[in-house]
Amino acid sequence: MRPQTNRVAFTLIELLVVIAIIAILIGLLLPAVQKARESAARTQCTNNLKQMGLAMHGFHDANNAFPPAFAKPSNYGWQVWLLPFIEQGNLYNAINPTATTLAVDANTIKLLAVYACPSDPGPVSNPFFYYFAKSNYAVSEQVCDGGSAVNILSITDGTSNTIMIGERDTHNQVGAVWAGRDTVTPGAGVSSVIGRPTWPLDTKYAGGTPCCLGDAAAGCTRFAWSSMHPGGAEFAFCDGSVHFLRTGIPTDPTQATCNKPVAANFTYFNLYFASDGNAVNGADY
Repeated sequence: MRPQTNRVAFTLIELLVVIAIIAILIGLLLPAVQKARESAARTQCTNNLKQMGLAMHGFHDANNAFPPAFAKPSNYGWQVWLLPFIEQGNLYNAINPTATTLAVDANTIKLLAVYACPSDPGPVSNPFFYYFAKSNYAVSEQVCDGGSAVNILSITDGTSNTIMIGERDTHNQVGAVWAGRDTVTPGAGVSSVIGRPTWPLDTKYAGGTPCCLGDAAAGCTRFAWSSMHPGGAEFAFCDGSVHFLRTGIPTDPTQATCNKPVAANFTYFNLYFASDGNAVNGADY
């Protein structure tokens, strides 16, 4: 006969203690995991902007100007014109942006990794006005001025002192789009491809407010650059460098209303303007 042994079981209190210890460990590890994931996502976002910056300069070398924010006849956005310079020549040919009409089809709602920030969990498409694939990046109007071609020689404040591309999150589904802009309403959809410092960095879209009913409104928050990164957003400058601008970058909060955009004599605004004579020292941001 085998000798009888007394099995020792966990008491309820011991079990609760073990569960509590596990919960504490998870609580300690989770922020570290989330921080590591955000760090990796921000690194990828930086790489996206670097790739777009190189593509912008590639386009400039080939055309002696940066791409327009949107170009007639089809009004496709600036990121479509960059496709041949980010190894997407086949997609560029399939879209055919030189056609006379802007076609909404499978090509225009294809999400490209280089145009999407990993930190933004927003939808694949932007249904607010445009029904195109989302992008998390909006170009500066000083660099891609509507349908006009801007030459790098016109950036007299210095390429290292001028914003080229900034982030735009998909808050309230008003993020940027990469395949075009709305052509039904004249002037509508401009905010889908262009960013402005009219509002402080990370201002969220205030839907329904009078200043946001039309893109032409100087204070429309749809133009604001923003991101899902804590504390600020990534920006590509005209020299191809990428910088993280913090939410607290000097602006004038008393001016941030529909009728009073951010004052022009502050760092954020000076980084936007390409030739106003107010070059910004890197220590200022």
